[in-house]
Amino acid sequence: MRKMLFLVGALLSISAFAEQTIELGSTSVKGNRKADYTLTPKEYKNTYTITQEKIQERNYKNVEDVLRDAPGVVIQNTAFGPRIDMRGSGEKSLSRVKVLVDGISINPTEETMASLPINSIPIESVKKIEIIPGGGATLYGSGSVGGVVSISTNSNVTKNNFFMDLNYGSFDNRNFGFAGGYNVTDKLYVNYGFNYLNSEDYREHEEKENKIYLLGFDYKINAKNRFRIQTRYSKMKHDGSNWLSQDELKNSRKKAGLNLDLDTTDKSYTFDYEYRPTENLTLAATAYKQQQDRDITTDDIRDIDIVASNRNYTDLKEYMTFYDVKSTLTAKFKEEKHGLKLKGKYEYGKGEVIFGYDYQDSNNKRNSRVQSETLKTYNDKISDHNLDPNDRKPIINRVDIDLTKKSHGFYAFNKLELTDKWDFTTGFRTEITKYNGYRKNGPNTMPMVSPKVNEIRTDEKMTNYAGEAGMLYKYSDTGRAFVRYERGFVTPFANQLTDKIHDTKLKNPAGFFTPPIVNVASLYVANNLKSEITDTIEVGFRDYIFDSLVSASFFATDTTDEITLISSGITNPAVNRWKFRNIGKTRRLGIELEAEQKWGKFDFSQSLTFVDTKVLKTDADSRIFRGDKVPMVPRIKATLGLKYNVTDSLALIGTYTYLSKRETRELDEKDNVYKHTIKGYGTADLGVLYKVDKYSNFKVGAKNIFGKKYNLRETKLEALPAPERNYYLEFNVKF
Repeated sequence: MRKMLFLVGALLSISAFAEQTIELGSTSVKGNRKADYTLTPKEYKNTYTITQEKIQERNYKNVEDVLRDAPGVVIQNTAFGPRIDMRGSGEKSLSRVKVLVDGISINPTEETMASLPINSIPIESVKKIEIIPGGGATLYGSGSVGGVVSISTNSNVTKNNFFMDLNYGSFDNRNFGFAGGYNVTDKLYVNYGFNYLNSEDYREHEEKENKIYLLGFDYKINAKNRFRIQTRYSKMKHDGSNWLSQDELKNSRKKAGLNLDLDTTDKSYTFDYEYRPTENLTLAATAYKQQQDRDITTDDIRDIDIVASNRNYTDLKEYMTFYDVKSTLTAKFKEEKHGLKLKGKYEYGKGEVIFGYDYQDSNNKRNSRVQSETLKTYNDKISDHNLDPNDRKPIINRVDIDLTKKSHGFYAFNKLELTDKWDFTTGFRTEITKYNGYRKNGPNTMPMVSPKVNEIRTDEKMTNYAGEAGMLYKYSDTGRAFVRYERGFVTPFANQLTDKIHDTKLKNPAGFFTPPIVNVASLYVANNLKSEITDTIEVGFRDYIFDSLVSASFFATDTTDEITLISSGITNPAVNRWKFRNIGKTRRLGIELEAEQKWGKFDFSQSLTFVDTKVLKTDADSRIFRGDKVPMVPRIKATLGLKYNVTDSLALIGTYTYLSKRETRELDEKDNVYKHTIKGYGTADLGVLYKVDKYSNFKVGAKNIFGKKYNLRETKLEALPAPERNYYLEFNVKF
């Protein structure tokens, strides 16, 4: 971090000195030109923008709610929070879809019990959300092959603004928030935001409380120099429960599972600096630090099987089953990221080139302990018995993880206007990634087994390359078509470089008998995972046709060495097992269609996303075969939107979202792979918007108005039910 601050400080000093000494001659620098610290070029493909106006028309409590209705975006729900899937990323969405807040990625750098902190952003402060499907490896590096979701806040709106909302809804949901900005002087703009949520959940005995704070300012030093500082802090407490078994869910959808408590704290600090020595050249630097702390406590009840024998000398075995043993996991997670972005943009003739360097250092620490009740009574398949008092002890499993991932990226992107109708883009990136650290399991204790420590150390280096080329053709005043090719890559998370499997080499303290086999015993092993390499071809167009804005994209993505996860289908991390494997080659073929119309008092919107995934090449170890589907990818997502302006003050707003079935792969107790299908579903929301005056409005409505019963996430064994019909009332003030 000190090196980063030194580099930024040097840039500031150079910029300030240049301001005093460089003779600009006839060069004119426009001081009123709007700052853009990210220096992101205009996308030469179809993107979808959700404006602040659209967000404020509907009852969205957070960014997750907004994206759930968005075209081409699938929200995956886990026991630990949401994830975002685009273009068939499936279960690996955390590493294939990049989420940016004011140009900085907020993706976690590991996936064990991880989720995207998209709900740590006050929804009142969001200016717009841009959804950029498919690719961006040149500018964004690893993790963007599925797409990019770019969230812009009001941090550099530079005009006075204020928005406040007050919500009440089903499950005793109480939500209050506000955000705004104020020009203290003609050079200093201050922005702020706050959001508070307190609510019970759909299931019994569950409750959550969230507090989010945002504060920053943008200062214009002079016509060529300005900087911005942004801070964000959130504290989220969720007293919840684990998923229910499929059988329990049939009897009661609202029944609480076993205890699962999550306490999450997110902190973010960003410093942006922009320097424009000439009208054609802009230089920018960003230093940032992010930290997330999570405390997790969860319970589990299951049978523990111990099979003891002296099988080196006989086939006789002694079976011991301890029924309904309760265990508790307590875990502390800490993720720290800090980075530096240096970027330049030079405009020449009919083109522009963007060049830069990205550095990120991420560290993940985890300290967890699982302890069961003391094992005393067991069944040997005939009758009950008591353990010898000397063997009576709990099963204790300890995990200590400290993993670091560092990346250095260098890139250049060029856009050239060949003619008034033809534009051409090219880009190249190289990225060097280094991993180091360890995963330690133990000392673990259990009856008739000696304490054992298993440690896996990681020390790896990967070098990857990305590139792209594209053409844009403006065939009319309103229409344009494009074609582009991109080669991208996805580097593994540090935690993906190891598997968690059954431990079949336990030590026996007696030394004579072969150690027993215990169904909950596990250990970490290295898996030699490789980076994914992707090749994408995309064509599309956007135009106004019969008073309708229409866009269509067709894409094909081949992924070599795609990383896939095979887990035991148990949501409790204390006993869950997993394997990461590279699938030889997969292919995704897709179509994305969007349309919008405004006819009289009616506003309509429609979208359809179709993705067909298929495994082309595989290996026996992955246990995924040619022709199989990529796990957790729905083939279809469709959305319909309607707004009917009854009067200038009263409007009816409705949405319908459909998601088709998905397929999972899970491990049984013998580590065999089986498939499970999650059914598709569709939900409809309906609301009324009443404008009291130009500064305030009321909203009332119902979500899932037809009471559709579906699950947010499920395995063959367990499921997390979604709320049925629920209601809301909201009041807004804006000026």
